[in-house]
Amino acid sequence: MNPSLVFIFAAVAMMAVVMAVLSVALWRGSQEGARIASQQIDNANHPAQANAAVYRDQMAELDREFVMGNLNYEELKAARDELSQRLLVDVGADGLSAAPVASVATGSAPWRKPWVAIGLLVLVVPVSSMLMYSMFGEPAALDPMALKQGVDSSAEVSPEKLAEMATALTRRLQDEPNSMEGWVMLGRVQRARGLFEESADAYAKALSLSRDDNLSIERAEVLAQKNGGSFAGEPWSLIQRVLTADPLHLNALFLAGSASYAEMNFNTALRYWERAREVVPVDSPEAPELDRAIAEARNKMGLPVIPPRAANPADSQANQAALVASSISGRVTLVKELQGLVAPSDTVFVYATPVTGSRMPLAILRTTADKLPFDFVLDDSTAMNPNAKLSGMDEVTVRVRISKSGQAIAQAGDYGVSLTPVKLGSKGLNLMVRETLQ
Repeated sequence: MNPSLVFIFAAVAMMAVVMAVLSVALWRGSQEGARIASQQIDNANHPAQANAAVYRDQMAELDREFVMGNLNYEELKAARDELSQRLLVDVGADGLSAAPVASVATGSAPWRKPWVAIGLLVLVVPVSSMLMYSMFGEPAALDPMALKQGVDSSAEVSPEKLAEMATALTRRLQDEPNSMEGWVMLGRVQRARGLFEESADAYAKALSLSRDDNLSIERAEVLAQKNGGSFAGEPWSLIQRVLTADPLHLNALFLAGSASYAEMNFNTALRYWERAREVVPVDSPEAPELDRAIAEARNKMGLPVIPPRAANPADSQANQAALVASSISGRVTLVKELQGLVAPSDTVFVYATPVTGSRMPLAILRTTADKLPFDFVLDDSTAMNPNAKLSGMDEVTVRVRISKSGQAIAQAGDYGVSLTPVKLGSKGLNLMVRETLQ
């Protein structure tokens, strides 16, 4: 059922229950009020009736005394007159004290006409509720067509509508600055309007409330759009940070491949996309597009194109777990004292070698010093020799070397650091370059 109809039915049901309870209370109150008033009248009249009975007895006693000769006619008459005066005084006072009670019982008290109050209740409560909701609620939320258009017609939203949405969201966020969903929505609306700086600021607000990796990737895309398609600087840092925490984060792998391809670094783009290919199911809607991207990268490098994967119900979760277990990730930083001695164009090598024996890298990455701090992931996709892969080792030595010549062969004066032994599957390594290699 439509959520708006559910809301309407629930509101009407609750209103009916409230009015029924109040109506029963009013009806019982009227009956109780009438009973109490009647009792008060009875209680007020009871003393007068008792006094009258006493005076009748006294009159009868005077008559008996006259018959017996104890009183003459004049004495009887005087006693009767005195007794009558006393009776009139007593009955008159009691009648006056009972008059207010009688007026309450016979006047216009509410419990004498309960249906009037109940009728007003039935009329006033629904009308006042509707008026209050129209003033302080969101009547448009009850319009199924409006809801449908808000959800299904986003592709047809006009620039004017986007501007209205941005204004409404901005006002709402002034009252609810801690609404992460509101900031994300504002970021997407501003991005659709082409206001990339405002969009990036909104995503930054959302990320201050929730460290969501998918939001970080969205912000990296917006920053690249703001920079005219360049991922240099913060966009790449965001992508690398996400991949350091999760080497198989698909959105980060897709964007890293696209960014590398845009920079004409086809080898790196291929590496990221092939890593993504390992965990994307064959029947996924993203699989054909990913295969086309890989084929294009291989074509740019002059490599033979690999046919698209045949449908194979491989367990992607098992593949993902195996890839994580055979990878090593971390961050390379440069100590402050060396920052003035390293040029932005100096080449940075990050690689893994066996703990003993050969110094030939099992996996290697190459970047430049201007990318530092640099988040890295070493795995089989970065292998130099397909016959000597990182996954074939239990532990390795991870090395970093900064070369001014850009040569793979180590030279005196290079800066570097090494860490050994490092078990496969290690994450969050902190490799700080702080010394000169001999």
